[in-house]
Amino acid sequence: MKTLKFAMCIALGAIFRSPLQAQTVSISAAAAISPEHPEQLRDAILAAFKAGQKKVVVPPGVYRIPSSNAGANLEFADLKEFEIDARGAVFSMLDNSKGGIIFRNCQGVTLRGATIRNATFPFTQGRITAIAPNRKSFELQIDAGYPTTLDNTKAFDSRTTYYIFDHTTRRLKNGTYDYGNSGLLRLAPDRFQVSFEGAFGPEIEVGDLSSMRGRGESGLHNDGCTQMNIRGVSLQASGGFGFFESGGAGNRYDGVSVKPGPKPQGATAEPLMSENADGFHSAGTKKGPTIENSLFTRMPDDGIAIHGEYQMVRGSQGAIVTCMRPWPGAPYAIGDRVALVAQNGVPGGEAKVVAVQKLADDLLPPLATDFPHFRDNHFFFQLTLDKALDAKPGDVVSNLDQSGNGFVLRNNTILDHRARGFLLKARDGLVANNLVDGSSIAGLVMGPELWWGEGNYTRNVVIRGNTFAHCGYATTGPWNEQAGVLSVLGTGDSPDARGHSNLTIENNAFVSNDGINVVLDGLENSTFTGNKFLDPQKMENKRGADRKMDSGALIYVNRAKNLRIEANVAQRVGAFNTSLVKISAHASAISGAKNGVRVGGAKNADIRNPLDLQYTGDGAMRREMHDPAIKGR
Repeated sequence: MKTLKFAMCIALGAIFRSPLQAQTVSISAAAAISPEHPEQLRDAILAAFKAGQKKVVVPPGVYRIPSSNAGANLEFADLKEFEIDARGAVFSMLDNSKGGIIFRNCQGVTLRGATIRNATFPFTQGRITAIAPNRKSFELQIDAGYPTTLDNTKAFDSRTTYYIFDHTTRRLKNGTYDYGNSGLLRLAPDRFQVSFEGAFGPEIEVGDLSSMRGRGESGLHNDGCTQMNIRGVSLQASGGFGFFESGGAGNRYDGVSVKPGPKPQGATAEPLMSENADGFHSAGTKKGPTIENSLFTRMPDDGIAIHGEYQMVRGSQGAIVTCMRPWPGAPYAIGDRVALVAQNGVPGGEAKVVAVQKLADDLLPPLATDFPHFRDNHFFFQLTLDKALDAKPGDVVSNLDQSGNGFVLRNNTILDHRARGFLLKARDGLVANNLVDGSSIAGLVMGPELWWGEGNYTRNVVIRGNTFAHCGYATTGPWNEQAGVLSVLGTGDSPDARGHSNLTIENNAFVSNDGINVVLDGLENSTFTGNKFLDPQKMENKRGADRKMDSGALIYVNRAKNLRIEANVAQRVGAFNTSLVKISAHASAISGAKNGVRVGGAKNADIRNPLDLQYTGDGAMRREMHDPAIKGR
């Protein structure tokens, strides 16, 4: 839910805090920490740090964190070069309306091995038992043991988003969408009538399963932190994002996971979801995250998202630009690089900041715009640049030095969830040897979203050795421009909207994906080489058709220049393929249009991936590692 994303991104506003003063504290942290006294956990950890200790060990056990803690369930500020070893410890948060753990303005802190979960699920689930004749409502029987508080506005928005799951595979049902309800009526203590403004189609049937987003905050939030080391931490039943970082730089996450966790007490059904938003969300960092050897599954939103922020231009005079944004503050410092993008998606150049000035709130009246993110902005600031850019009202600017550049995503697994496996809007990154299996919209998307205020165009990104399987099957459709399992996208309506450059997409495997497998749009000086397609387009899928994309093309190229397509192989191409490479009239200097993809090759595809998977010659798949929330696969 995009509203949830940006409500949580308010933390991007700069908050400056003074570090804790060193002091001697007469307390033994080790003695004070035990599962029998969870109310002492935070204070004992802080006492150990203030006493000059470099490490504290949290003994194994279940810590039921009380709701009396102010702020987040566990909040730590201004820690430096400190380790919390919580291997074997489970932090069970009794107040699921709060965030799990928040680190603020910390540096070089290691959190090792903790499991963080909400004691009460921040969502619920059940089975559809009846459908109204007009198909504008269904009855939902809540599964035993799961919350029956759908009509409690402290736990759920009165209008939220419902998702439909197949009762056999327990994954999102093929051909279903996001369903925003318009009404809710309690029929019994554990049964509800869920109403919708429009009629839903035959894709929803009696017996289908459903879950929905509830309220809550992130499982773990690094706010303004640098060089954090989060290792072996598992998040379960988070109320918002799983992992969230805002501001800061250079944090590392190794062997972490977002997954459903155990059933609630009294339940027999496994959880359908793991949390309420993205598995990992990085916003406005000076250096992007390094995420390795990690697992993200069963989210109702993206697996890993990395982005900066767009602000809208309201006026300019020479090198002075007046901007607005939804939140207080000006997210720039002297020397930061500014990128301009016109309303039509064409990049407008870059400059450096030489001065920043905050302006009065509500300085100018609201602006009529097609971009929802900017329709109700109240906060203004002014940038003085080292050179003039041709900035016009309605264009957008972004801080290239707070966009998550330099990210590394390696050896991760993203399984069976709604939306995109990777949603990337940053430069100088590496995406290598990951497995993305079952992302409902796309496996990987790169491109700015002006309408939603997230940037930027990407440069110097390597996408190598990844496997993308079974993507693009639900919560998407012909209207979606993110039509490829791998989609590189420009923005706006100009044929010259090319802002991506120097992308290397090589030696990836695309397995059992219908519809367009790859969209290459809005890029230049890039390569797509040595990739393999196994069993593509066996079934019809019209993603992108309303955008005038050829949904039968294996690779669709638009608004590209100086692109090399070479040494790619497709095996057992399905009946719904119409062309291997389709190039629009807005692309130029494309090599490999006719011979960049070869059909045939060895019977067994040599496909590298981080799990012990073997894709055999007949298209069958053997999985050695199962998503714990899915049965029958």
